[in-house]
Amino acid sequence: MLDTPFSISPNPATLFLTPSLKSAIHKVRYTIDKRQGLTCLLGDAGMGKSSVLRLLYGSYESQDGVTTAFLPDAEFTTPYAFVRSICQEFDISPRRSLHDQKNAFKDFIVSQAEIGNNVVLLLDEAQGLDTSMLEIVRSFLNYESNRAKLLQIVMAGQLELRNRLKLPANKALKSRIIMYSLLDPLSLSETKAMLAHRCEMSEMEVPFSDEIIARIYDAAGGVPREMLRLCATAFELMQVTEQKAISLYTLEQMLVAEAQSLDTDSQ
Repeated sequence: MLDTPFSISPNPATLFLTPSLKSAIHKVRYTIDKRQGLTCLLGDAGMGKSSVLRLLYGSYESQDGVTTAFLPDAEFTTPYAFVRSICQEFDISPRRSLHDQKNAFKDFIVSQAEIGNNVVLLLDEAQGLDTSMLEIVRSFLNYESNRAKLLQIVMAGQLELRNRLKLPANKALKSRIIMYSLLDPLSLSETKAMLAHRCEMSEMEVPFSDEIIARIYDAAGGVPREMLRLCATAFELMQVTEQKAISLYTLEQMLVAEAQSLDTDSQ
């Protein structure tokens, strides 16, 4: 049972699987299970990329024959810091240089392959990786046998990652991507189903009318995290004012107040 039905935390347990998400998960699983190397998960902020990665991480971490690591962010200042952080997630001890750290990682990958393990690396917020770090990712894809890649990489990032991959400097990496997955905004019907799913997990009825849901949907542009945030604010307002339902007028006031607050913060 959920304590907060409209939480925006990337909890895979609350993830509502739309056709877009199901397709993305299928593509990622294909790349990992068939040991094809690299796949990318793209979408605007708030579309559910982190929840998908956490869902995949939980699934593969519990599987025999799979060694998995998950980096939730990509705020690294140097390629060495990037590789060292990856190694730490795989419990590989730090080395004194980038060259030695990469060699230690390669030795680990090869040793895992020798015992039949599939190694999976999940990189979130990958739009934060600069060209030198993306080149490191490309070099990791050289770890392969005649039949398969020894390391499977899932890069999830905002749409600027796609633009970065189009740069001439990243052409070699872009050519290695087996599949792209683009997460689309929800439709209104999917939004209603998502909210019903959340409320069912919290053992409660959906507290909003179809009219209110439609207005929240329009205000958020179909972005799941933004819709959940607005729902959480509206639900809290209902509780504070001891109302059984929120009126469209009250919701509009709430949206106006939020817009004014954002304008003030940006000044």
